[in-house]
Formats: sequence, structure tokens, C-alpha cells
Amino acid sequence: GPLLAPTELDMTEDLLVERIAAVPAYAPLFEAAFGSATVTLRRVGQALASFQRTLLAADSPFDRFWFGGEADALSPAARRGHAIFVGKGACASCHTVGPSDAALTDFGFHATGTVKEGATDVGRSMITGDEADRGRFRTPTLRNVALTAPYFHDGSARTLAEVVEHYDRGGTKVAGRAPEISPLHLTAPEQADLVAFLEALTSPA
Repeated sequence: GPLLAPTELDMTEDLLVERIAAVPAYAPLFEAAFGSATVTLRRVGQALASFQRTLLAADSPFDRFWFGGEADALSPAARRGHAIFVGKGACASCHTVGPSDAALTDFGFHATGTVKEGATDVGRSMITGDEADRGRFRTPTLRNVALTAPYFHDGSARTLAEVVEHYDRGGTKVAGRAPEISPLHLTAPEQADLVAFLEALTSPA
């Protein structure tokens, strides 16, 4: 999808196949996987799907703490950060954690004050045409979030500390911002603890 989408890589099917077939290193890999070096759109999709199925996120310090009952799996700072995540910070209202699963996303769309005035990427309204969806973006999972900088839809936050600062001040005051996005008044140590918790969502290599 992203390879062909006009708003993303905007490639045609023919151009995609042509470019992949032009990379010599792919020929033996296609040969081994499919029995011939021939590149087709279907084979590209199958290869990508096979790779994506290997991207498992589990056994992070948080998983061992939350599901395994290992109190010491989280550092004291990360444990304090977890309390902020589910309490004062209200992060878990969108980045959900349940008793038996923790996708760390509600898969919903929310306007959290990340769209700057004059921005051309205005979120879900580009798809729905509904001005009420302006600035709404799908909640991302936070699994392995420490490895996925930069942050927000436009990469405007370089670090997790900047993300926490954004939400602590209540996001950017723009039209359509969700009412639940408001200043958190976290202290500097509390912000650092929250970052420590987010870093504890990293799965082992």
C-alpha cells in the first residue's frame, strides 16, 4: 500500500517491479524464495508480508513486569513512570493496556495538538473530507517506541523527552484539538520517569 499510495511513495506497479528487479542482490533471494529470480508485484507483496510477520514485539521489561509478575523487571524510575502513564499522565486512555494484552494503542484517531497552523498534512480529514477530522491521526503503538524516532506524523519531535514535553504542555493549541489534551503539570523528575517507562517497552533484539 505505502509503495503505491499517491500520498506516500507514489510508485506505479511497473516502476516498483522494475526498480526491485534492477538490484542484483535481490536475484538470488527471489530465486531461493520463489524458485526463480523473476520479480512480480505479487512476489514483492509476499516477501514484505513474510518479513513483517517476523516483527514481533514481546518480552520487554514491561511485559515481564506486567504479564510475568517480575516486579524487578522495571527500574524504580520506570515503575514510577508506569504509574504516571496509567494515572496522572492519562497516556493509557489511548495507549491501552489490558489485563491480558497490551497493544498500547486503541487503534482510534485523535487530535492531540500535533498539527501546526499552515500544515498541509492535516490528518484523517484528507481521507474523509470531514473538517471535524482535521488533525486526527491514528494512535500508534508504543512498543519499541524508543527505537522509532523521530516522533509524531511529521517527525517534529526528535526525542521521547520532546514528546513528553509536548503532552505536558497540553499539545499545540489548534482548532479541533481533543478536549482531553490539556496540561499535565508533570515535574521534571516525573517527565524523566515517564521516558524511562517508555524505554522499558523495548523488546530484546
